[in-house]
Amino acid sequence: MKLRVLSPLHIGNGNTLTPVDVYPDGNLLRVLDLEKLFVDLQKLGVELGEILSLLKNPPGDSFVWKGYIEEFHLDPKKYTRYTLPIIGEPGKESMSIREFIKSNEKPYIPGSSLKGAIRTAVFYKVLKECGDAGTAMNLVSGFSQNLARNIGYSESLIDYYIGYLDRETTRNRKFDRKRADDMLEAIVFGMEPNGRSGVRYEPKKDPLRALIVRDSPPVGKKHLALYRVDVIGNPGPIPVWVEALEPGTVTDAEIRFDRELLRINAGHFNGLLWECLEDKGKPWEAFEDFVWEAVDEFYNALINHELHNISKFGKYGSSVRSFYDGLRANNGHLLRLGWGSGWIGTTIGILLVEKGWKWEQVRKKLGLGRNPSGRGLSREFPKTRRLADGMPMGWVVVG
Repeated sequence: MKLRVLSPLHIGNGNTLTPVDVYPDGNLLRVLDLEKLFVDLQKLGVELGEILSLLKNPPGDSFVWKGYIEEFHLDPKKYTRYTLPIIGEPGKESMSIREFIKSNEKPYIPGSSLKGAIRTAVFYKVLKECGDAGTAMNLVSGFSQNLARNIGYSESLIDYYIGYLDRETTRNRKFDRKRADDMLEAIVFGMEPNGRSGVRYEPKKDPLRALIVRDSPPVGKKHLALYRVDVIGNPGPIPVWVEALEPGTVTDAEIRFDRELLRINAGHFNGLLWECLEDKGKPWEAFEDFVWEAVDEFYNALINHELHNISKFGKYGSSVRSFYDGLRANNGHLLRLGWGSGWIGTTIGILLVEKGWKWEQVRKKLGLGRNPSGRGLSREFPKTRRLADGMPMGWVVVG
């Protein structure tokens, strides 16, 4: 399949570029080969101690190497690893840049990021279509009668899940909030017995084993740009800078469905996803269509949610609306991935916020939506949105 980037896409590698690593050159930012620059500066008579002192106490009003490059009339092109067009106002001494993931210095789109975006959509569809309390109760009864009984008292699995989180965060101070969705994931994708919560996730029981997504081939660095990301919803401007693939970037995406794996292992799968697939006939034959239906349904719901909350984008509302109005015109399957996709875009949050005050009291107990100042929680959640060049980040289309 082909994957085309529709809005700035950032998938980080955990590294951050600082003013030590870069040099501004008009509308370009040059990422430097520091080793080569060090060697030449020492050849020109600059003491190593002087360089180290500069790095330890960089000047506060310019990029670190600007003085040396101008003093010795050096050509910055000679020390450039690669260049980034600057989109948005660049920072100065406080500027730090989130680096894009690369292999052998070339950016690529990890298969894990693409599969994660698909998995979220499947999670959403399964809960929406097959997440009634009766079906969930029957599935877990073979593992925990207590869990089955408790689910049966609820209207749906989502209702039970919210009640479960409410109880756990109230009575268990050591409740691991980072693992709050483990029980729900187990019931949806595949489970095995677990003494404490009744069930836990078992990857071998997960039909999504049959969804194979490979890393993309390397993408040319000419498709990377430096974007200023505006965080909308904060009391004051808190810009972030990222390396991101530009809209219009096209690469290959290998997405394969292993029907034979599903057929051979049919007796091992036991979650709601498998139940959903069985309702459609032979699961291994229904699998691919189900996955793409999930992708289309979830990301269409996400677009509708964003448009419904267009006022949250402030002065960017009209440009964001224009972007989303044109998004559905693309042929193929829309997905959103990478940094900046937001909580709603990377979770089943759409289903949770529909529960109103029930979810609202639980999210506060979970500590979701802390103010940037660190004092208390935001009245609304999610409060902030991230835009790059006026566009919501991370939208791609595959087909």
